[in-house]
Formats: sequence, structure tokens, C-alpha cells
Amino acid sequence: MENSPLKPLNDLQDKAQPVQNRKHKLSRNISLITLFIVFTSYCIYNLNNKDWNNERRIIQDDVQNYYVYIPAAVIYHDINLEKVHRQLPENIRQKLWLVRSKETGLLFSKMTMGLAIIQAPFIAITHYLIVPLTDYPADGYSPPYKITLLFCSLLFLFIGLWYMRKILLTHYHESIVAFLLLIVGLGTNLTWYVTTEPAMSHVYSFALIIVFYYRLQYWLKKPEILNTILLGFLFGLIVLIRPTNIIVGALFLASEKPLQRIKYIASHYQHLLLMIAAYMLIWAPQLAFWKFSTGHWFMYTYGDEGFFFNNPQVLSSLFSYRKGWLIYTPLMALTFIGLPFLWKKNREIFWQVSALLVLLTYVNASWWCWWFGGSFGLRAYIDGYGLFALAIGAFLQAIFNKGKIYIKLLGAVCIIGFIALNIFQTWQYRVGLIHYAYETKHTFWMNFLRTKPQKNYFESLVQPDIKSSKKGHYFSKNEVTESVRKQFLHKENMKRKIGINYLKDRIISNKYVLDEIKTEAERLQVPVDTLITKRATAEYDLYLSKKQ
Repeated sequence: MENSPLKPLNDLQDKAQPVQNRKHKLSRNISLITLFIVFTSYCIYNLNNKDWNNERRIIQDDVQNYYVYIPAAVIYHDINLEKVHRQLPENIRQKLWLVRSKETGLLFSKMTMGLAIIQAPFIAITHYLIVPLTDYPADGYSPPYKITLLFCSLLFLFIGLWYMRKILLTHYHESIVAFLLLIVGLGTNLTWYVTTEPAMSHVYSFALIIVFYYRLQYWLKKPEILNTILLGFLFGLIVLIRPTNIIVGALFLASEKPLQRIKYIASHYQHLLLMIAAYMLIWAPQLAFWKFSTGHWFMYTYGDEGFFFNNPQVLSSLFSYRKGWLIYTPLMALTFIGLPFLWKKNREIFWQVSALLVLLTYVNASWWCWWFGGSFGLRAYIDGYGLFALAIGAFLQAIFNKGKIYIKLLGAVCIIGFIALNIFQTWQYRVGLIHYAYETKHTFWMNFLRTKPQKNYFESLVQPDIKSSKKGHYFSKNEVTESVRKQFLHKENMKRKIGINYLKDRIISNKYVLDEIKTEAERLQVPVDTLITKRATAEYDLYLSKKQ
């Protein structure tokens, strides 16, 4: 046998076997490798940026109101935000807008404390164990605290992608799941909210909703007590972070056979009551805070900001150049394309994904500020990306499993191309080549794929009419380009100046009024002309108010 002519071939096969095993193992874990590539990319990007050293990054804008509960509890040990506000650093106080209760006179934040409940344990560890070892101020806003918030965001990104992968692998091949992780992880506006604005709510909601969905599938098969309590906690936290995400509760009923689902839930009413109790336990600190600060156990904290459910701006929410979801995150259009394929593949999942997609679109489009202020793309859709991946996966499976080789290659190239576009546009947004709220079709294409702002870009932006939007009236005649607005303001200022000068001449020509002003000026020891200008300005403003 030693001299057998087959021996060299056998030796070659023996050597090739480990290589084949390694290839098989690699293909079997390609989605896991992709997950770690996506996650590592974010870690490297954030380490390179060091945004925690930038005063205008991480804890800014809406985050201020989400975060204020943490320094109140962890650092100042006081739920009275009036007192806490006075102790905050001066630069923070200037940017933090709190609301004063008419009933109690105390300050409160219009944002709920769901994010703070998640972040507080991490901030507490930083405050008591890490900051004392540094020279940074223990004020809750210095770089160590920002690094902690960034860490929390990355942690929840990992959790979200991990559970998304677990769910997707029960329905799709490894290679399909790898593409889905790339699409959601690097091909959407999630990129912005894990890097530059990581303390916003969206990556947390993305993770919690996909974990909730994962646990719900087990509960619908067998409602065990621990899972019931966990679902109650998760649902309570999801709603406490963003109250509009109460629509996630529709997943309980979204089914091919809804009546059968209702009967199933009703037959386990004890578990349902336990779930509600867990939900209320998560909400207890918020309710107690509201009672202390406002005198009410529950309240609507957004004042004159509301929904117009009879006038949802669905087309604008999806396709507007100002902030349309599918304009700035085009890969998510595959969600809609994938729904018919998902219908054929799994009707139960089709109804679950469709329910969340329809409700999220309707609620987002009904909010008075359907573009959701300053953001990269329409950020309010990020929360549902984990479930939307199920629909995208159905489409990719149909393409990659049954399509011809050139269709597969074309599909892969398109996906990679749009991922590259998203990363590039995220950079554009960071450096100001995409405006946070004033974009138009003209300005969008003006800077498309550009690395420098084009001539007249800033003058061509259009500022939304906030007053009209709060009344549910959109795209009013007051929405004009910056250059036109500046011309209008210049005319108004000239008109105001002429009007005030005219009134000043009238005051000076009236001896009785002029003597009265001179006496007052002497008493106050101020120039006579100052009081004349002040009175003329007041009269002009009164005239304008009556005219309006």
C-alpha cells in the first residue's frame, strides 16, 4: 500500500480537508464575522473622532432633556430640577430648556426618563469610581461622562444587532443575514446615532424593540412567568423612552389569525395582568416625578406641540427632500419591496412587520414637525429597523437564491454602493454639506456627492414655517429661500426703522410730550434721545400688534 499510485492523491486530499473545513466554518459564521466588523468599525470611528472632547457633541439639544434626570439623581441627589438647574455648569444651563409647572411653579423636563433609567447605572459607576481618578470636574458633563454615554450606545447597538441576527438566522441563510447586518448597521442613518449623536434615544429603541420581539415569539408559544415579567419591563421601557412607541404593543395582536390571537391572550389573562404590573413598575419613577413636579400623576408635556392624525404628511415623511426617510436612507425602500415576498414566505411575520411599518409611518407623519427637527434623515424610523430587516431579507432571498448570477452580482454591487453613499452622506451631514432641516430638491442635488458647498447653497435653503406647522398647515407661503428671507427681513427692518423715526419726529414736535420725557430723563439720569427712541419703539410695536 505504501507504494500505491493512489498515495499522492490521498495525501493531497488529507491536506485539503482542513482547508475545506475552515472554509465551511467561515461560511457558516459569515454573519457573526460581519456583525463584529460592523461593531468594530463604529468603535474605531468613535475612538478616532474623540467627540467627548467637543463641548457641542454628545450631550446636546434633546439629549439635555433626556439626560438631566441623571445628574439630578446621581450627582445632586435631588429630584427638584429647580435646585439642580441652579447647580449645573453655566454653559449647560444656557442650553437646557425646562418647562415650569403652572400648578407647583417647579421645573420639569418634557422628555420622559426612560433613557436616564438605562444610562444612570453606568454614569454612577463613572462618577464614583472613574472620575475621582482623573482631573475632570465631577459635574456629569465632562468627557468621562460623555465616554460612558458613547459606551452605552455602542453596547445597545451590539445588543440590537446580536438579537436581530438571532431572529434573521431562523428564517434566512448566513450570507443573507450578513448582507442585512451591513444594510442596517452601515447603510442607514443609524450610523449618525451611534457616532455623533449617540446619546439620542434611537439606538436604544432599536435594540429594545428587537429584543422585545424576540421574547414575544417565545411568549406567544408558551407564556412563562419570567418571560412575562421581562416583556412587561421591556415594553414599559420602550414606551418610557419614546411614548409614541406604544404602537409596538400592536405586535401582540398582529397575526394572520387575529381573533385566535386575542383568544389566546385572553386565556392567559393572569400573565397579562402580571405583564401590566411589570410595565407600571418601570413607569413608577416617572409618575412619582410628575406628581412631585406638576401635581399630576400623568400629563402631556409637549405643550402646543401635537399630532394631526387627520392630516398625516405621509408622502413628505417618506419622499420629501427636506427630510424624507427614503430619500436619505434609500436602502430602507427594500422594506416595501420585500413585503410581497414576505407574504409568500411567512404570513405571520408579514402582518407583524406590516403593522409596525404602517403605524410608525402614520404616527411619524402625523406629528406636527413631521421632519423631526434637526437630524440626519428621518430619525424616528430607526426604531423599527430590526423588524424591517425581515422584509428586506425576503426580497434578498428571492434575488440571491433564484436569480441569475449577473442579477446576484448587480444586487450585491447596488447594496454596497448605497452603503458607501450612506457613509459618505453621514460625513456630508457632519461637515454641513447636508442641512439639518432646510434642504430642498435643488440644494440636495446641488451638493450631491460633493466635498465642498456649492455656490449659493446656503442662500438656497428653505426654513420651515414653525408657526404654521404647529397648526397643521404645511409648506406655507412664508417658506422661502434664505436669500429671499434675508431680503424680506431687510425690508422689514428698513420699514421698522422708518416707522420709528417717524414716531420720534412726532414726539419731538409735541411740546407737551417732549417736556414730559425731558423731566423723566432728568429723574432717571439718562439721555433724552434714549427715552424718545424707547417710547417711539413701544408705540410702533403696539401698532404692529393691533395690525396683526
